[in-house]
Amino acid sequence: MKTYLDCFPCMLKQTLEAARAATPEAALQREILNKVMGLLTQLRLDVTPPEIARKAHRLVRTISGNPDPYADKKHEYNARALALLPRLRTLVDRAADPLALAVRLSIAGNVIDFGAMASGFDFDREWKNADRARFAVLDYEAFREDLLKARSILYLGDNAGEIVFDRLLVECLQKISTADITFVVRGEPVLNDATLEDARFVDLDRLVPVIDNGNDAPGTVLAEARPEVRGLFESADLIIAKGQGNYETLSDTPGNIYFLFQVKCRIIGRATGAEVGSYMLTGRRVEEAGKKG
Repeated sequence: MKTYLDCFPCMLKQTLEAARAATPEAALQREILNKVMGLLTQLRLDVTPPEIARKAHRLVRTISGNPDPYADKKHEYNARALALLPRLRTLVDRAADPLALAVRLSIAGNVIDFGAMASGFDFDREWKNADRARFAVLDYEAFREDLLKARSILYLGDNAGEIVFDRLLVECLQKISTADITFVVRGEPVLNDATLEDARFVDLDRLVPVIDNGNDAPGTVLAEARPEVRGLFESADLIIAKGQGNYETLSDTPGNIYFLFQVKCRIIGRATGAEVGSYMLTGRRVEEAGKKG
């Protein structure tokens, strides 16, 4: 997915929030904004938004001297979500269709986003209302069918805190599928995206192998990912891609990919034909589009 001019104001707002998280010094915050504004004038629009965001957040970290501006927020939401896990497990176990509810809760966890949702979000409201959330696209039957046939699954994670909800879905997958599951996180801190440290904090690595993609983009830039990740991407029977960033970077990539995310901006809404705030579980349309291209 390419970048649109509408993305630039969002990028600047996101940069300002990140600068404030990184340093209390107004002079450094101003320097970061100035550098990013200059960066935006030079970038091509045929790259994806996460590739631009990566460059902006590298400037945030370099100029502020803070290698992980959202470290405290990541820890906070990992802990909050972990405290909910026993209750969430009970809800899933008692559901008429545990997998369907686990999918909904996983997408509810996608609200924990200090990039696209920098203006704020209601974490508790989101997961409590997950069973009633509106789906713009719900390819659930196809997803379940492909899941049951799969021998290997590659699960591309997104944010800290959210990965607890992903852990819940992984637990559910393991109950109904014998597929080998590998979970992928970011290679370096960017925004509140999950890294190996976050995956270990929530014990996700005790369930399935967890590897990092070797990259600091808030998405999956496949051409720059570790060879191991690229190999798994090419060989996996089923790919689960969480979050809007993974949709932005992989929506034009062929493969049996199912995107699970919340629509968080008008640009994505326009690209998907969905209202902002709606849930997405979309898969085969992307695969077919890739084959046609």
